[in-house]
Formats: sequence, C-alpha cells, structure tokens
Amino acid sequence: MKLWLTNAGRGLLMGLSDSIPGVSGGTIALILGIYPRLIEALGSLSSATLGRLLKADTWRRVALGFKDPDTLDSGAEDQEIFHLLFLASLGMGAAFAIVTGARYIPVLLDLYPAQMRGLFLGLVLASVVIPVRMMKVRDPLMWGIIGAATLVTLWFVGLPEGSSGNARGTVALSFPAPISEELTLGPQSLTLLASGEGGGRDVAFGPAESLTVPAGATGLEVPVVARMAGQAGNISAGSIDDLRGSMPEGTRVQQTEATTGGVDPALWFIFLGGMVAISAMMLPGISGSFVLLLLGLYHYVTHSLGEALFSQDLNAALVVLTMISAIGIGLLTFSRVLRWLFARAPDRTLAVLVGLMVGSLRKLWPFVELAPDGREVLQPPPGMDGLTISVLLTFTLGCGLVLAFEAVGRRATLTSRHG
Repeated sequence: MKLWLTNAGRGLLMGLSDSIPGVSGGTIALILGIYPRLIEALGSLSSATLGRLLKADTWRRVALGFKDPDTLDSGAEDQEIFHLLFLASLGMGAAFAIVTGARYIPVLLDLYPAQMRGLFLGLVLASVVIPVRMMKVRDPLMWGIIGAATLVTLWFVGLPEGSSGNARGTVALSFPAPISEELTLGPQSLTLLASGEGGGRDVAFGPAESLTVPAGATGLEVPVVARMAGQAGNISAGSIDDLRGSMPEGTRVQQTEATTGGVDPALWFIFLGGMVAISAMMLPGISGSFVLLLLGLYHYVTHSLGEALFSQDLNAALVVLTMISAIGIGLLTFSRVLRWLFARAPDRTLAVLVGLMVGSLRKLWPFVELAPDGREVLQPPPGMDGLTISVLLTFTLGCGLVLAFEAVGRRATLTSRHG
C-alpha cells in the first residue's frame, strides 16, 4: 500500500503542474522517473482490460495487489493489474490537485494577469531544456524542424483570439480627482469583477481594447469583455462592482447596463479541446492547461468545474463530464500514437515539441495591448516600476521551480544508475 500512496503523491505533483498553464504533467513524470512506466501502462490498456474487470477473480487480485504489490507476479494478467493500480493511484492524486488548482489558479489569473503570465513564461521557457536534453541527435535537420515548428506556432498563437462567445458591455470609471499624467488601460493593467450570481464564482472582465486616458481626465467609459466565454458573463446592471489594477486610489466603477453576448462553447469543441489537452499533458513539455488557454477554453472549463463541484450546477456538470470523456478517450488513443512516435522517430518528435514550446512563448509575454480586432500587440516593459518588478520576480520563480525539479530528477536518475 505504501507504493500506491507514494504514487498518489507523484500524481499530486503531476496534477498540480497541469492545473497551471506552464509545465506539463508529462514533464513532472519524466523528472520523477516514472514517464516510461506511465506510457507503458497507458499503452497496455484495451477493450480486453474492461472485460477482465467484470470478473470477480480480477478484483480479488486487485485487492491483494493494493495491500501488497509483491503478491503480483510477472505474468501478463498480474502485470496488467499492476498497471491499473499504478494508473489509479496516480490518477487519484492528479484529480485532487486539478480540482484544487481549478479553484484558485483562475482567480490569480484574473487578479494578477501580468504577474501570472510572467510565472508561466518562466515555467515554459525553462522547460524547453528538458526535451532538448532528451534529444540524442542535434544536427542541422533537427534545428530546422525546431525552427519550422516555432514559426508555425508563432503564427498560430498570434492570431486574434476568438471572443465571439464572450459577453460585452460598458462601464464608467470615475477618478477621485483629475489624473496628473496620461494613463493607459490594457488587459494587464485593469481587471473588473462581478460577484457571481446565487453564490457562484466571480466573473472577471477586462478592457475590450487598450485605451489612453489623457492627463486631467476625471473619468471615462470603458468597453469591456468577459475574460471567458459563456453565458456566465451575461450579468445584470450593477453587478460589476470591484476593480483591480494600476488605477488611482479611490477610482469607482459603475455599470449601468447589462452585459450581453456570452455564449457557451459547443460541447463538441470542448470534447476536441479536451482530447488535444490530454495529449499535450502526456508530452514532456507542454501543459494541457496551456493548450486550453490557447484554445480559449481554460477559464470556461475551470469555471464549470468549480460550479459543478461547489454549486451543483447541472449544465456545468455536463461540461465536466464531456471533458472527462475526452480525457479518457485521449489517454487510450494518444498513448499508442506517442509510443509509436517515440519508437520510430524520437528526436524528430522532440524537435517538434521544442518548436511548439518556443513558439508558444509569444502567448505568455506579460506586457501587451489589445488592438481593435482583438489581436494582442506585444509591448516592451513600461520601465522598472512595481508591475515590471513583480513580473520579473514571478518569471524568476517559474524558471527556478523547473530547473530545481529538473536537477532533482537528474540527481535521482544518476543515483539509481550507480546505486
């Protein structure tokens, strides 16, 4: 039983990493030395496994193996049971961490968007080291593949975000006194919060485009858009009652009209996003949550998970069940594809992965302004002010966490080889 509790702890670390749009659970599995066993266990599952789970003798062996793994021999059936216990204990730890992370990480993303982007930038940038070190061949062909994958990813993440399903409206900001200098309002400098209806989770809004407020202004109207797609963003007048960001102290917000236009993503798109996300989670480098973020589903899915668990919302539960189904099918199918790719072309697979990671860094740059078409325009840091310093701190933290985990993993691998 001690083995499975330890394994649940590994799953906890994997789930925690995958609830953050930065490091993948596959990376943590690689660092912890269980990645080959994970891919082997997932690849061993089949429809025949389900049939054997209907037999009482299989469950008797499962119970014995849970109490004492040493009772399982090297035979095919007992090895299958070992794989099931391995995956179940890993999954329980990961599920607990994902549920916990889904409750808090999106809130931090809403309240501290630039700082959290700095953290994710550090996590992903430092994680590039891991697949690069796994490559046994680094010839011009591999660097060419990395370059091509990087360019394609840069183009993809630079496309305007689809926000047709995000609720929109207008709020009025009033300053306590005429501002003394020009002020720029962008997605990283202003967050507006609406209290969740019926005790539900708060809904965050941001400026629909970057605005410049001239010196001497006492207020302005700001077009806003919900940070996530979905009907939860359709809120009544007066619901937006709090603001956070780089605003003059005492600034007040007033919402005189309801926000409208929020449409829930289609279930088929959520299913597809879940399939792609779980596939990314299994790769050593890309986080499943990061893929959901790129697809515009991260906030919606985590919001739905919270509503299903803590508010017993049936529509949200349907979203969660759709995502769970996608994860299950994705695990069973992509694990086989991944085994095939790593068996036939490991270095080329890793080269594409590196390109995807490097290209995706564009999406995580903390300092951006929004163009009228919804496209993010990268900006240099505004100077060594409080925002820039806090972003540098979270960036350094992200890099440090990954490099520390990677160093511990390499030390453990060397110890096991020579011990």
